[in-house]
Amino acid sequence: MYFIAIALFFLVGGIFALLVRFELIAPGKTLVDAGTYNKFMTLHGAIMVFMVIIPGIPAFLGNFFLPIMVGAKDVAFPRLNLTSWYVFMLGAILAVLSLTMGGVDTGWTFYTPYSIRTSGGVVIMVVGAFVMGMSSILTGLNFIVTVHKLRAPGMTMMRIPLFVWALYSTAIIQMLATPVLGITLLLLIAERVLGVGIFDPKLGGDPVLFQIGR
Repeated sequence: MYFIAIALFFLVGGIFALLVRFELIAPGKTLVDAGTYNKFMTLHGAIMVFMVIIPGIPAFLGNFFLPIMVGAKDVAFPRLNLTSWYVFMLGAILAVLSLTMGGVDTGWTFYTPYSIRTSGGVVIMVVGAFVMGMSSILTGLNFIVTVHKLRAPGMTMMRIPLFVWALYSTAIIQMLATPVLGITLLLLIAERVLGVGIFDPKLGGDPVLFQIGR
């Protein structure tokens, strides 16, 4: 299921990439205006990063190869694995729905002060990124428990394949770093919805705080 979803999002992101390249064929307006170009660029980046690159190797290749390489029948929590896919799809759909709310022209990094000043569906896309981050945390937790509890008899940590070590290390990073990113995105949502002064200099905030959280 992850493979089908990621392949579909890769196709959509590739279409936006082609639109961006076609727009750059000649100086001036070729297909769309400057604002729409920025929205295409943002969607291309968000789709490729949050829906293809980040879940690609851990969620797709990891779910297939990790149990085989450690001698397990499946990951430790199959239902949690299915839940992480549903959570991922929910976040991806929310992010794509930003198209119906005017799009997002801030870039996929959502850097402030752009993301707190611009109009459009910034909030819905940031919520989608936050939800997809929750999916990464669930996947990372599943992999860590699988490596520790479901290894074949005699397979010590020093004997597991390098690819499993890579997945294990990535899972630890996901567990530690994704909550920090999630908190930053929640603060950005609070900035947009409630007007709290966290990142906006006009309200006493500091945009550098967002870069630290990213």
